[in-house]
Amino acid sequence: MKKQLLTLTLVLFVFGALANNGGVKGEAESPKPTNYKEVISKIVYPKVCQEKGIEGKVIVTLKVDETGNVINHEFDSYPCSDLRDAVKDVIKDLKFKPAKNEEGTAIVGKIAVPVNFKLTI
Repeated sequence: MKKQLLTLTLVLFVFGALANNGGVKGEAESPKPTNYKEVISKIVYPKVCQEKGIEGKVIVTLKVDETGNVINHEFDSYPCSDLRDAVKDVIKDLKFKPAKNEEGTAIVGKIAVPVNFKLTI
């Protein structure tokens, strides 16, 4: 019988800060995660998905406040609701260095976080 293992990869990429940068690009900073390795290690691959061979990427966009806390999230895509729920259970625990505008003031920002679920033999 084949043994199934879980490989989770958290890759972070930025959709951009919610900053009014006056048309000048590249001066605002997007939120940056500070504890993503710790949080990703808490995600449990749902047993039902393992048994059915369901893999894929869950993409969630997070809204981060001026203090670096997640204040809202929206799931952009997911292969099944069980994988979405596995991410949803821990996403609130992510902490960030907040986004900053061109003057260096902390502002509300957004970041997209993809989480890959992959079964290996």
